Amino acid sequence: MTMPQATEQFDVSSHFDDSLAAKYDRRIRLFCPSYDALHQMIVPWLQSLPEQSAFLSAGAGTGAEIITLGKSFPSWRFVAVDVSPDMLSACQRRATEAGMANRVAFFNGRLQEYLSPAPFDAASSVFVSHFIKGRDEKLAYFRSIAANLKPGGLFILADLFGDRGSSEFEQLLNAWILSYAAHGVTAEELAQDRAHVERDVAFIPESELVALLREAGFSTPVRFYQTFLFGGWVSTKNV
Repeated sequence: MTMPQATEQFDVSSHFDDSLAAKYDRRIRLFCPSYDALHQMIVPWLQSLPEQSAFLSAGAGTGAEIITLGKSFPSWRFVAVDVSPDMLSACQRRATEAGMANRVAFFNGRLQEYLSPAPFDAASSVFVSHFIKGRDEKLAYFRSIAANLKPGGLFILADLFGDRGSSEFEQLLNAWILSYAAHGVTAEELAQDRAHVERDVAFIPESELVALLREAGFSTPVRFYQTFLFGGWVSTKNV
């Protein structure tokens, strides 16, 4: 299947409402069967950071990376930024349940609107920027992350990616859809979610993603993770 080029920006704040936020933790694991493994794979890249590090979660969602990293790094402090108030509320509940309420601050809005009082040691953006359509818009998002990081700060990016015109993309897409369907989702859910991917995900080739990150002020990223069309990269802000 050839994916059509998306033209309008995906409204994350309305899509991830309270009803979907409640389902998100279950459904994302159907979409991405290695979702939990991805978060565990982020940990070793951050182990050389200072004991009192500050971490920015851009598009924090329900807080998976904050909870995972909070357990691994008990002295770290976190800021969760998300445009969806319902997803951010879910993140806040999870942080409280994990005993991390005093270590996490929350900002409801676009990352470009967030101004940190001090730069962060590291940041993540997990399954966020593939919803941002347009090169200039993606670049502005990555530059906002770079602006909030210390020189040499680490950046973990995970996104859907790929060259829609390639045969490899078609093979990975079909395998991904079959994997998702195998979890017993209804035909209606499958149709809705496939339409969501076609309509709302702005796929770009890895080479374009690398170029964007470099232009935004990051080193050439290293890809450390891939599941179907989901990829994960680590980079550092240029000194």
